[in-house]
Amino acid sequence: MNRIELGTVPTPLGELPESMLACTIRKEREGEPAKSMQIEEVPIPEIGANEALVLVMAAGVNFNGVWAAQGKPISVFRMHKDPFHIAGSDAAGIVWKVGSDVRRWKPGDEVVVHCNQSCGQCPECNGLDPMACSEQKIWGYETNWGSFAQFTKVQAQQLVRKPKQLGWIESASYGLTYFTAYRMLVDRAEVKPGDHVLVWGAAGGLGIFAVQLCRLMGAHPVAVVSSASKAELVRKLGANLVINRREYDFVRRPDDTPELAKHRQAELKRFGGEIRRLTQGKDPDIVFEHVGRETFSSSVFLAKRFGKIVICGATSGYELDFDVRHLWMRQKSIIGSHFANAYQAERANELILDGRIRPVLDQVFEFHDTPQAHQLMKENRHQGKLAIRIQAPK
Repeated sequence: MNRIELGTVPTPLGELPESMLACTIRKEREGEPAKSMQIEEVPIPEIGANEALVLVMAAGVNFNGVWAAQGKPISVFRMHKDPFHIAGSDAAGIVWKVGSDVRRWKPGDEVVVHCNQSCGQCPECNGLDPMACSEQKIWGYETNWGSFAQFTKVQAQQLVRKPKQLGWIESASYGLTYFTAYRMLVDRAEVKPGDHVLVWGAAGGLGIFAVQLCRLMGAHPVAVVSSASKAELVRKLGANLVINRREYDFVRRPDDTPELAKHRQAELKRFGGEIRRLTQGKDPDIVFEHVGRETFSSSVFLAKRFGKIVICGATSGYELDFDVRHLWMRQKSIIGSHFANAYQAERANELILDGRIRPVLDQVFEFHDTPQAHQLMKENRHQGKLAIRIQAPK
């Protein structure tokens, strides 16, 4: 067969077409996602001995797709030599073909894909943490053949079981953000029962899972949102302490004058006062950071003495500055965190399989609308998670 139709599962199992549809980025098109990403026909990738080819039923949208489309902060074409890039670091699908050395999975298995790739052979992979591997990469961003295509190529260790109680689209929506939040809070920040955790962007892709993990671990999320509808969402997820950041004017700006800086600091103190009012006098034990430039200096200021700021990204800008006196004099810690290893992804996925953590979908797009979905995310006109239907039937 030349190519399979969208929204279908071809038969027989394992039969491959000559080509596939993919949403691609090319170097000469880098820019706004709505223009940079285009649907075209490309070859089916070949798999190696420890790899699997997965029929993509649905894919999740993440901010790294926006970065890939724009070529910022760096171009993805500096990380691989292919003439096009298929973004997408979240997927759920059916194992279609496996390499000669794959034993854990077989064609027909229903799976969710996590996005960490590593060599599997170095001492770091086999005793420390695969995230420390010198060849560690995020699939679909630092590597090609991501999820926005009819088929995707992955390492077999990237696969976890699809939850039976969830449909294809929900199953595709949670891997990157949820497994990232799990490592941030459980492994890196070592959240404990009774901790107060300030969660920026609590209604976003990362925040919805941070709120649920805090509740599950016996901690108290202080959910920061930007609208009444987002406040309602996080309350449904178990957040009892909610702040609308639109009521405060403390975001750092490049054009700050001394007068504006003084006003901003006063607003930040007022914001901190609201946190203490909600927590009955407590400052955050942990700050869950992923916004970057707009909030990071506030995070350092707001964390309690000996508190922790754990950060996994910087959607508003990655060049950060802050008053370091608040760090050393109050002996706070800044902790970097990056996705999760296969063991953490497996452990976190068990909580989804058991129904103790649930994904939150905001919108579902058809495959040809993948560029528009990324444009929506770039403009922050979403809440929860966005997903793309590919081979899943309507």
